[in-house]
Amino acid sequence: MKRSLRTVLLLLVAVLSMIGLSIGVAYADDGDGDGLDDGLEDAVAANFFPYVWFDSGEDCTAPANEGNPGTVVARVRPHPADASKIAITYVILYARDCGDWWGGGHNGDVEPFTMTLAPNDGCQHGFGVLSAKTIAHEGTAFEHVDQINPGNACDWGKLAGGSPQVARIYSAENKHGNYGSTGSCEDGALGNDHCSESFLRDYNVVNAGEDGARRIDELSAVQFPGEFAWTDQPFSGGLGAGGGDAGTVRSKLLDDGLLPPAS
Repeated sequence: MKRSLRTVLLLLVAVLSMIGLSIGVAYADDGDGDGLDDGLEDAVAANFFPYVWFDSGEDCTAPANEGNPGTVVARVRPHPADASKIAITYVILYARDCGDWWGGGHNGDVEPFTMTLAPNDGCQHGFGVLSAKTIAHEGTAFEHVDQINPGNACDWGKLAGGSPQVARIYSAENKHGNYGSTGSCEDGALGNDHCSESFLRDYNVVNAGEDGARRIDELSAVQFPGEFAWTDQPFSGGLGAGGGDAGTVRSKLLDDGLLPPAS
């Protein structure tokens, strides 16, 4: 399907949504029924996933290690505020939060960040990155959000050819909250979070589909036995239920409040 036709269809979905009509437009390969071709979803989710930088004191990236990519679960859909744009929720999964500061550690860690794509016929897949949003320590007294504005960029992503010094986020040392800059990280959690460009880890992005049409739920095949993307079960990193509660992957995938704006 040509880029221009994709854009027209997305605009049609937006118009129908604004006037309150049910959305009957779907692509031929839209298995999750959200109005986007599944191949397009997979392509943009992988293409625009950024570099993830870790601090020199980080020793808790498992299952991602040198030579072994970790796992990211993604939800890709029309943006709920403007269906001509695409919203991506990424959730980076870790076996453990290793608890560098008070509050301790626990099995499992579920760390989201989000992205809005806008139509751009100059980009490989017909969309560029309009904005991104990192979230650290969501729902706690230390919650911190950074807004990133690449400006509808075609290359804000590792596979998109972006620079690791531009198309990047930072994972706080052993706690894994996501930040948009080293400065905001170093100020995070009352100065207890630490970030730097010491080393990178690779990740495979897995498209979870939609809750009503799940492309994946049980995560054993992607490094986390006994864990789930959509089932409402606390995530324990494949290590069992003891040692703390990281929350659910599902809660991140369904939370529209985590998304950056559509304009």
